[in-house]
Amino acid sequence: MWRRNKGNGTIGGDMVIKKARNGYSLMELMIAIAISSFVLIGIIGLIGFGTKNMHLTQAQVDLQNQAKDATNHISTYVMEGNSVLWNEASKTLTVTKQKIGTNNLPEDFEWSYYWKKDDGIYFAKGTPSEPADLTADKKHLLLDKVTDFTCEEKKNEDSGKKYLHITLKLADEDIAEFECSKDIMMRNQ
Repeated sequence: MWRRNKGNGTIGGDMVIKKARNGYSLMELMIAIAISSFVLIGIIGLIGFGTKNMHLTQAQVDLQNQAKDATNHISTYVMEGNSVLWNEASKTLTVTKQKIGTNNLPEDFEWSYYWKKDDGIYFAKGTPSEPADLTADKKHLLLDKVTDFTCEEKKNEDSGKKYLHITLKLADEDIAEFECSKDIMMRNQ
């Protein structure tokens, strides 16, 4: 590198030699890699944590939606029914409904059945002339991932009206669990 004399504006013959720095030392690179590694490990950990929470939340929402659909289905039949019968031993709910504008003859009634088998709740309808097929197959499946299904017929002390209290417990392969209860008034008592 040449240096310019300030006095007369001519270039002198004095040379100044400076050491040019073209890169990083090995130590600086190792420190940079170590810091980058810690930052990346932290970012990957946060992404893993967020993904796990997302799966848990999605599983819980799925269970809630399935439980809501099943309780709405049961509610529709129970509200229109004349009576309900819960069999704790077989985990079967039978809803009896009299057809509108008919007598009290056996053929004037229809039955709706909800039963728990394995990890599912199944649904079937029947009449005296066409009995229900209570098989646990895909055609009758109402809800899966069920760990418990219970019903209890209760009576409102003020009005004397009966209602059905149902409880559902669901679980999704150790990811999420959900429990709900619902009281359903029977309108046709």
